[in-house]
Amino acid sequence: MSKIIFFDLDGTLRQTKSGQTFINEPENQQAIKGTQEALAYYQDKGFVLIGITNQGGVAAGHKSLQSAIEEQRITLELFPELSEIFFCPNYDGESCYQVSRDNEPLLMKTLDLMNSCRKPGAGMIELAMRGFSDLDIAQSWMIGDRPEDEQCAEAAGVKFVWASVMHAKFAGPGMREIECQHIEPNVLMQFLSI
Repeated sequence: MSKIIFFDLDGTLRQTKSGQTFINEPENQQAIKGTQEALAYYQDKGFVLIGITNQGGVAAGHKSLQSAIEEQRITLELFPELSEIFFCPNYDGESCYQVSRDNEPLLMKTLDLMNSCRKPGAGMIELAMRGFSDLDIAQSWMIGDRPEDEQCAEAAGVKFVWASVMHAKFAGPGMREIECQHIEPNVLMQFLSI
């Protein structure tokens, strides 16, 4: 059975090199401390690792669609364990792109989905899950740093954990220092036992 961890990207796996809030130039990104080790660990535990990200900067005119695609390609280089990235470049959530290392970006539409591709909608997760006929959704997770990530996970029916938990596990001062906001103790223990 396949099991997946869906990762939000900005603030969860990557951050800007410049200190700016958003990545508007593809090269202005770096891994957050401990995240490369975290992905290697989860891949060794048998998870398929997939990135999902809203890219509202395209719709707002801060970056081009081609720049957003290049940004995701650089992220795939930073995190070789990620199999692919889905990103939503529009505000209405009508479509998203699937970016992988070996293929041209694929435009995907939400024609038959119940959810928007834009988080908090679960459309990107739903589209990604279609590639797995043997998916064990009960063993699948979403890791993110914003309320819309948690809402996306809930809409998709996967368990959610805050990025701060992963950061503390792999790079931080330890679990005593984090605030486990809105995490049920049994869900937290399940995640920490992976």
